[in-house]
Amino acid sequence: MRVLITAGGTREAIDGVRFVTNASSGATGAFLADAFAGAGWQVVLLRAEGAVLAKHPAIETRTFASVADLDRACATILGASDFDRIVHAAAVSDFVVSGVTVDGVFHPAPLTSKLDSAKNLSVELTPGPKILPRLKGYSQNPNVTLVGFKLTDGATDAEVEAAVRKVLMSGADLVVHNDVKDAAGKTDRRAMLWSFEGPFAVAEDNAALARLLID
Repeated sequence: MRVLITAGGTREAIDGVRFVTNASSGATGAFLADAFAGAGWQVVLLRAEGAVLAKHPAIETRTFASVADLDRACATILGASDFDRIVHAAAVSDFVVSGVTVDGVFHPAPLTSKLDSAKNLSVELTPGPKILPRLKGYSQNPNVTLVGFKLTDGATDAEVEAAVRKVLMSGADLVVHNDVKDAAGKTDRRAMLWSFEGPFAVAEDNAALARLLID
């Protein structure tokens, strides 16, 4: 059994040293990679540069930086061999940097050199591509099981259901949902596992989530 796990946050370059990113550490993805490998799966972990490292020696690890990097890597990996499962835990930016205006002059991003901090600048963001809907199309295995993730922030039950169903309609077979409010003071977030029929299991920590996804 083979599984591809994506983990960590994408980052979009502004100039030679600055970028736009998110707070994802990749810790959940790394934990899941170790759990799958410990259960005897062949694991490819595609993690963001600087994200948490997995520990199991049998895990094959590759890295990405931008949304485009992640998309290309998924296409290459999934197109090269059969995978039984994809666990898409990476936090993919909703926006990419299209350009920077410096003292009124627009420059396409990313700039190759460091911007002068004494100058006024504004960063233009545009919606980035969605990777999850493309993953099954990249896969050699038409029956691959795709697990998506959805993080909300203080959402109501109705908002959660709408957000999760949007991921399911984008191609996911299962969705792991958690909310920022459930992570207060905790290392792991409480997660709910959803299918098209609705929520069907609760994981109080990453260990429980790993068992559910492996089973």
